[in-house]
Amino acid sequence: MKCSQRPAVVAVRLVASLLVLLTGCGVVSEPDATAWDQHAVQALTDAASQVATARLALEAAGDGRTWPTYTTVLVAEAEEAAGTAEEDLARLQVPPERADAAPEVLDLLGRAVDLVAEARAHAVAGTYDDRALLDALDRLSDDLRQAAP
Repeated sequence: MKCSQRPAVVAVRLVASLLVLLTGCGVVSEPDATAWDQHAVQALTDAASQVATARLALEAAGDGRTWPTYTTVLVAEAEEAAGTAEEDLARLQVPPERADAAPEVLDLLGRAVDLVAEARAHAVAGTYDDRALLDALDRLSDDLRQAAP
């Protein structure tokens, strides 16, 4: 009985090892231009939503319509989600057809992460009425939406 089980155990281990190798090496995905465009539009849309969320949270807190801790958590979650959108797209290998557009898209996403991080710092400090920050969030949200056709 041991002899018949040994080949089965070896086969299972071999298949498991192959699966680990095949799935573990997929750090960078290589989509075609259409797939990359879809990922880029999703990332830009997600980032625009998070920028708008941060702006709305600061405005609501400034008007006294939310609690400070809620505002801080909401903006921190928006920052995390914007960062995830940026990281997910950055992980994809840019197809040659999008080599010119990719840096602009990734720059916009990076600006979104940075500006939402600034909004979080304002939320933590209890500074909700910085007009320059609110205007910058508005402009960036518009830029992100325009970049995502």
